[in-house]
Amino acid sequence: MQYLTIKDAIEEQIDTGMFEAGQKLPSERTLAETFSTTRITLREALNHLALSGRIYKEERRGWFVSTAKLMFNPMQCIDIAEACKEQKRNCRIEALSSHRLLATKEMLTVLKLSPFSYVKQQVSLIYIDGRRVAVQYRYIPEEMTTSLSHDEQTDVLTQLLNSFEYDSAKHEIEVGIVPASQLESNALNLSSGSMLLSINQVACNKSQTPFLLQTIRCCHDAINLKISQTA
Repeated sequence: MQYLTIKDAIEEQIDTGMFEAGQKLPSERTLAETFSTTRITLREALNHLALSGRIYKEERRGWFVSTAKLMFNPMQCIDIAEACKEQKRNCRIEALSSHRLLATKEMLTVLKLSPFSYVKQQVSLIYIDGRRVAVQYRYIPEEMTTSLSHDEQTDVLTQLLNSFEYDSAKHEIEVGIVPASQLESNALNLSSGSMLLSINQVACNKSQTPFLLQTIRCCHDAINLKISQTA
């Protein structure tokens, strides 16, 4: 089938360094003319490469070669920025919103809260090596935020982990695939209906009391999960 021949040809050029990580591929029109094929056939080849994590697409910008995936162990680490630091990757986190929110039924159950409890919601956009790769949601029981510093320069996650004696052996994770919400599509510059890797983490203390619910919705080609209790 022609699309497989095209896929293999583009993949070979990536493997041999003709296209470097982060580099933009020629336009679909140019590629279709190069391979003497239709845009439909070309897109089938590009979509196969995207599914295997070799390339990714940004709306109105085109196709790009994926960089090496960040290794992330959600059983041992709750901070992507820390994982980036350890692997010498550049990470930037941009705050999108922060406000008080009435806890949903799921939050009440997961965080073991009483009905009509409130949580503090923090939504952030995560960049790795300059690329937008994930939207991160953090939900903190309101009663647990009173002891935290309101200094914007102070890292809230570090305060939480220290104040509540975080124990990675006690926390819970759930991993799945979900369609991107409108907020996520806009933030990550993805087409509507794109699928994202979803990582839910519940941080607990040594008494197994949950104090943080975190959800990370990320591009599947950007993060490689290593789920293990050992670092």
